Amino acid sequence: MSGFSVFCSFFVFWVAFASAGVISSRNYVSRENFRKLALANNELAFNLHRKLAFGTSGNVFFSPFSVATVFGMLYYGARGETAEELREALGYERADLPDELIHSTFNHFLRSILHNRYLSEKFVFNTANAVLVDERFEIFEEYRRNIRELYGAVVRDVKFSREAPRIVEEINDYVREKTNGKIDKVFDELSPSNVFVLLNAVYFKAAFNTLFKQERTRYEVFYNYGLESEARRVPMMHVTSYLPYASLDEFQVLELPYSRENVSLLILLPNERDGIHDLEENFTPERLANVQRRLYRTTVDVSLPKFKLQFEKELSPELEALGAYRIFRTGADFSGITRSRNISVSEVFHKAVIEVNEEGSEADAVAEVIAEKTSLIIEKSRFRADHPFLFAIVEKSSNSILFLGRVNSL
Repeated sequence: MSGFSVFCSFFVFWVAFASAGVISSRNYVSRENFRKLALANNELAFNLHRKLAFGTSGNVFFSPFSVATVFGMLYYGARGETAEELREALGYERADLPDELIHSTFNHFLRSILHNRYLSEKFVFNTANAVLVDERFEIFEEYRRNIRELYGAVVRDVKFSREAPRIVEEINDYVREKTNGKIDKVFDELSPSNVFVLLNAVYFKAAFNTLFKQERTRYEVFYNYGLESEARRVPMMHVTSYLPYASLDEFQVLELPYSRENVSLLILLPNERDGIHDLEENFTPERLANVQRRLYRTTVDVSLPKFKLQFEKELSPELEALGAYRIFRTGADFSGITRSRNISVSEVFHKAVIEVNEEGSEADAVAEVIAEKTSLIIEKSRFRADHPFLFAIVEKSSNSILFLGRVNSL
């Protein structure tokens, strides 16, 4: 049986297309489709997070939209029961997103929401997507063309059986370049039996709208795993500012907008030091939406640790547990890609890196001054992230989770 590998490397795949504007009725329909696509993405996000977090006390970080995008390309060529399983696992069924709209909605999202006109020195979103096809493996020209047009994929013909080491080196160089060196290597070797590889890479860097001054950073206690016995001193950033915030029965929520305000970092901090597992077990897309509706702007005294996470995982067990079973078995139906019925997915590799510190946190000093002045006469809320918390990077106009993670130890 031929090998069929899927590699999701570092965050999410996005491509910026030129857009000349959209008429209002089409824009309305697209917004509804965006909402459904985001619902599917967020359903996948929380389901996959629970699978990744189960049975481990480590940190977790991944890009659900990256996984959804690369599997969107796979879903485009799936048929029959294979497609039905993927549709369920990826959340399309629950979101009631029709098949004929899935790929065009991805395309429209990439064109209109993540367009280059939003990018600047303070907000960088570099993306790349590639499909590698072995010379022995014939894919339909229609699939090749449409994946290129809908997902912006670079399609390359290669010789896995004879040139696997060179292809590995080229892929690692490609990912290193596209992620600005943050991911040095995706893998060490590639099986000569592989015939079709989907590769996804992104580099994300953004400045916060609220300034974290380096001189206010100091070493303070963080309770690893929520345990006093595991406490250690870590660099803790501080700021007092006017921010979206909510205090609920079980946890606090803080939103830190980036310099491009339609993308923000959302932090969910359990009230109990050891409350992280209860929080992540019970979180759903609906609960996220409800939490966001309850945010209000107020003066908040923020303490947030600097952190850098690197997470890599072969995701086949988790995706099987979500119901995507047939893609990994002989007889998987990818008849929208090729005539061959002798292929299946052999690997789903995901690698993600994030770093949160003061360096990227440039902002207008006026907001800081206003916050400091008003804090003298307005009672401040306190948000002290000195124990495990969840965080998500969210595209706000669609409410789609781009990245999701858990900080459990530093």
